[in-house]
Amino acid sequence: MAERPTHEPDHDPSLGEYRRKRDFSRTAEPRGGTADASASGRLFVVQKHAARNLHYDLRLEFGGVLKSWAVPRGPSLDPTQKPLAVLVEDHPLEYAMFEGIIPEGEYGGGTVLLWDVGEWEPIGDPVEGFARGDFKFRLHGHKLRGAWVLARMTGKAAEQGRNWLLIKKRDDAARPIASYNVLAELPRSVASDRTLDEIAADPERVWTDGREQTPDGAAVASPTGLVRPPAHDPSTLPRARAATMPDALAPQLATPAAAPPDGDDWLHEIKLDGYRLLAHVRDGAVRLLTRNGHDWTDRFGAVATAVARLPVREAIFDGEVVVLDANGISDFSALQNAFRGYGRRAFTYYLFDLPFVDGCDLRRAALRDRKACLERIVRGAPLAAPTVQYCEHIVGRGPIVYAEAARAGLEGIIAKRADASYESRRSSAWLKIKCTLRQEFVVGGFTDPSGTRSGFGALLLGHHDPHGALVYCGRVGTGFTTRQLDEIAEVLRPLERADAPFTNPDADPDWRTVHWVAPELVVDVEFTAWTGDDLVRHATFRGLRMDKTAAEVEREPSPDAPEAAPSSVPEADPEPASEPVARGRVVRTPRAPGDAEVAGIRISHPERTVYPDDGVTKVEVARYYEHVAPWMLPYVAGRPLSLVRCPLGLAGESFFQRHLADGFPDAVRAVEIGTGKDAERGLVIDDARGLVALAQMGVLEIHTWGCRLDQVERPDHLVLDLDPGPGLTWADIAAGAAAVREYLDHVGLRSFVKTSGGKGLHVVIPIVRRLSWDDAKGFTKAIADRLVEMAPLNFVATMTKSLRRQRIFIDYLRNHLGSTSVAPYSTRARNGAHVSAPIAWEELAAGAAPSDFTVRTMAPRLASTPDPWADFADARQTVTKAMRARVGMR
Repeated sequence: MAERPTHEPDHDPSLGEYRRKRDFSRTAEPRGGTADASASGRLFVVQKHAARNLHYDLRLEFGGVLKSWAVPRGPSLDPTQKPLAVLVEDHPLEYAMFEGIIPEGEYGGGTVLLWDVGEWEPIGDPVEGFARGDFKFRLHGHKLRGAWVLARMTGKAAEQGRNWLLIKKRDDAARPIASYNVLAELPRSVASDRTLDEIAADPERVWTDGREQTPDGAAVASPTGLVRPPAHDPSTLPRARAATMPDALAPQLATPAAAPPDGDDWLHEIKLDGYRLLAHVRDGAVRLLTRNGHDWTDRFGAVATAVARLPVREAIFDGEVVVLDANGISDFSALQNAFRGYGRRAFTYYLFDLPFVDGCDLRRAALRDRKACLERIVRGAPLAAPTVQYCEHIVGRGPIVYAEAARAGLEGIIAKRADASYESRRSSAWLKIKCTLRQEFVVGGFTDPSGTRSGFGALLLGHHDPHGALVYCGRVGTGFTTRQLDEIAEVLRPLERADAPFTNPDADPDWRTVHWVAPELVVDVEFTAWTGDDLVRHATFRGLRMDKTAAEVEREPSPDAPEAAPSSVPEADPEPASEPVARGRVVRTPRAPGDAEVAGIRISHPERTVYPDDGVTKVEVARYYEHVAPWMLPYVAGRPLSLVRCPLGLAGESFFQRHLADGFPDAVRAVEIGTGKDAERGLVIDDARGLVALAQMGVLEIHTWGCRLDQVERPDHLVLDLDPGPGLTWADIAAGAAAVREYLDHVGLRSFVKTSGGKGLHVVIPIVRRLSWDDAKGFTKAIADRLVEMAPLNFVATMTKSLRRQRIFIDYLRNHLGSTSVAPYSTRARNGAHVSAPIAWEELAAGAAPSDFTVRTMAPRLASTPDPWADFADARQTVTKAMRARVGMR
């Protein structure tokens, strides 16, 4: 269990000066000596203090107290800036989380904002460095990071050793103040997300006697003075009940599904790629238990320490521990390396459920209510961050969320019924929908290594059938590091046995020469397809699953599997084709009474309203695509597609699809994309019939890859997706796009613009097909980073939600093999019947807005307005070495 040490009151002589300056019969400030030390003993905070003069207080936990410096100008990330830092009296640890208003007339009267919090790491001996006046350390905070030095001044400026300089060292966290002023860029509190003025205007946060005074005079006790949203009383939640916290609790598990549900009664979370852990908290002690009840507290000590900082007496938290990559995406391989002590990657524990808290059993409460309570707890504990994070969700729009997850290269999403109780079993209230073919398998054998390879050659994989028998399903021999080969071989040797654990061992062609093992080891494997013989194709090892048992492993449904997605059933059951054709499918049924025909494609239920708020029917959408085909096909034909289908319109269910399923007209064909182990089955169209066929199948969004089938390894255009954060207007996003265009002109690249059909804009750069996908992603990332550096108040290039307030997120992740962006002229699965419309830069400057471009307005527009992208194909340009250097690409 993780427990925190405490300091005895009044036994610390270093607080003598602090206490002499204060009359504790009049001030609410803490006397000190009773607070828990932080688990690391290396807490740091920066408090913005509007006393007589505005200043920032840097406080480092050191020797059981907070060593404190007043920094009048505040810290700077610019190494050329050397702000004065005045050493003041040591403060007690209780001061670390103080935020609020100290009444006028008291010592330090004014408003205090908790500007940053985190941990500091000494560089060298901290005691010696402090004594020498050359105090070096690294900060790991929300806003301040990297290496720093506090240098004591000498000579006349020394002021008896009180005057120091706070200097940022040159490293990756350093930034010139001309392009990024961290004080102006991030002025809000890390605790309450408020400004000084907002805190000062709140009469509920005046501190007089150690208790918060509320307008009606009632006091709310708080041991820290931390301002945060009022605690959510769990006893008020519908269906919550008083109970004793159980010693053990089995987690709720998700049922695999092939397509995401739609509707606002579902919450959608990103599927995390990590270890599931239940955190049991009781009186400051924490136990971290796996889904099978194993105690992993010692393995994740830093996580347990952070959980202990959450403001609860007792609770059971449900979440997943991950390691994040540079793009904020969970990386299972990195997690395993960190788990074994390789590297220095930090763990992040995402919390997504709260079955029990402070004497209240919340398992019968609705998920939306449990998550609201959980969010308040996590948001109110900035000291637990960044290790402990609240797992965000999106209400409704499941197919869109799934499409975005697939585009970003994520493993999948988890869909949860918003009104569901917490059940300690696998249920349909939680669904997991994977974007890729990836699942756990049981290892039943291995082959000998060949050549210079060590450990083993390949692992033989299996899964349990519905009757519990272990079925052989293929091999995995790639994706292993040399260390993993040796480590897994050591695990397998004691498990060897004479007979095969599979019911069908002869399904492996070399089954007579393999080494059989007891079926205990579980591995995580990604693959491209299931073959007709039910074997995995082109399998790649992703990691060991030490948190799961072999008995749990069953075959999971594939993405787009029609049996798991009832909404994917065609609207009119086609008759079987009388004879096969080369493409493998013919769906050509007689025209039924009431059907319509557009471009030679039968449209069933033509009068079905697919956009209820706008009255747009299915046949209107089909005719729209027939009309725009000459303009749209140059950007769609011959490219791999991903689709959002709404067979019953926006009012019905919808789902994401990237592989061809039964029921499609023959104008949509299946293709093999790529070669070798990376090959996959995709779908394409070639002409107007194909566009109309998609409309017949209820497709309301067409997303394309950034390449053509004849050369999928080389993109022919780049996309910068400009997504506005909260608080921005359409004028702001238009101005941001103009700034992007101006910078691209400076780089030497001509760009085109289109509406996304939603709230954003896409800036598209046609290029000659010479860049690899890695180069394309690196180049667009460099462009995004450079724009953020030049205008940090306007742009952000990371997905982190908290950083996107009043900024435009430049999403460059669409420039990756398999990623997609919505096609020019595609409809969108949103109210308004808007389309993604190519426009001229001059139109955007003149005030063109997304609402101008709909299924019904595009035909007259195309008839009266010259094509703004008429020379798009002729504008293809080469990304040169000079351009790469200009954007800072190495």
